[in-house]
Amino acid sequence: MKTTLEYYDIFPKVLSTESESMVTIRALGAHVAFAGAEKYRIRLTPMNDTWMNLQERDCQTIDAAYEDGALHFFCHPTSEQQYAVLLQKQKGEIWVQCCELRIYALRPDFFRLRPFRGDMHCHTCRSDGAEAPAIVAANYRKAGFDFLSVTDHGQYAPSLEAIRAYEAIPMSFRLFCGEEVHPPGINSHTIHFGGDYSVNDLFRKKPEQYEREVDIIEQDLHVPPQVNARECASLIWVYQKIREAGGMSVMAHPCWIQGEAYHISRAMYEYLIRTQPFDALELTCGQSLAENQLQISLWQQMREEGHAAPVVGSSDSHGTVNSQWFGLSKMIVLAEKCEKDAIIAAVKARRTVVLEQYHGEEYPRVYGENRALEFVLFLLAEYMPLHDELCYEEGRLMKEYVCGDRAAGALLRQLGRRTEALSEKYWAQP
Repeated sequence: MKTTLEYYDIFPKVLSTESESMVTIRALGAHVAFAGAEKYRIRLTPMNDTWMNLQERDCQTIDAAYEDGALHFFCHPTSEQQYAVLLQKQKGEIWVQCCELRIYALRPDFFRLRPFRGDMHCHTCRSDGAEAPAIVAANYRKAGFDFLSVTDHGQYAPSLEAIRAYEAIPMSFRLFCGEEVHPPGINSHTIHFGGDYSVNDLFRKKPEQYEREVDIIEQDLHVPPQVNARECASLIWVYQKIREAGGMSVMAHPCWIQGEAYHISRAMYEYLIRTQPFDALELTCGQSLAENQLQISLWQQMREEGHAAPVVGSSDSHGTVNSQWFGLSKMIVLAEKCEKDAIIAAVKARRTVVLEQYHGEEYPRVYGENRALEFVLFLLAEYMPLHDELCYEEGRLMKEYVCGDRAAGALLRQLGRRTEALSEKYWAQP
């Protein structure tokens, strides 16, 4: 965490370009305490401008008022961007800089959104993962996640198991239904996020109907010669059934090296990106850097050709304790609420920023639309570290609760919505 976050609290951090806001700076400890007899001011610098231009018209300088140990100032940043807040104190005839803080101004359409860190692809001991669904959920919250979908291979029930484990506890952390869909006779996998029932069960219970419906799709397909028409028809069937269930379909790990070859053929990958019968592409996941970078390169190439697919980042984790892939890939979704329909709408609107960070790397690589990505970079530095401290404590209590500690459950009922309160504090009130 940045030293300034430990020494000073500035709130709100996220302002609207449409209105003036009162901003407070509070000192966190006697070593940086403000004195009522001193004079303070703010120099507000728009960071998307150049220093040469700023010198020509100067930065905005605002007097800060001292009250109850904190400083307060009013500002109205009219341009959507990050602003440097330079806090200065007068010493004699000169102004000395105390610290540099940051705020961000958003236009109304983004200002109403909130950031939610999530994962739509993980496994538990109910398939080939290491831990029970409830423990997986607790460890995700401990790692700073706001939502999770358990997606065991061919199984929908483990996601319900995770949800039921915490249904008596009011929490900001959300668990959603899910599964990894494995149609018979083909190799490609699909992530089913959020639907009301299992798609795997459809072809298990009625295999003949599945084959007939795929036959119909295949007959109407006109695919390039290099694309396996039967595999493509089956995938389209899966995507359609996921939507009918009220969920979102995600093309999973296309460049995962499965055995000696990639999981999805290159011709199939490119055809699916061009036609986009799915809802989102898993841009990065828990696999090697080379595999992820190939997926990203192909996605970027298809964007240049005019086929911009929505993306998600998921870990495909098979364990959350000392695991190689846990937390490697994830995403921050900018949505109105941490609810299924709002998250799906945000993904489809390309308000998702994918983060890829291997163990030992200080900073993640980030991918997504520039407007969302620039805001998320601010959040990663200025907001998420504070958010993650609350999540860590909640995750520990979740694990203790499902392991039988009633006292942990009582504490969780008191603390389980603190991340919501945090966002209310740091977003300016209209």
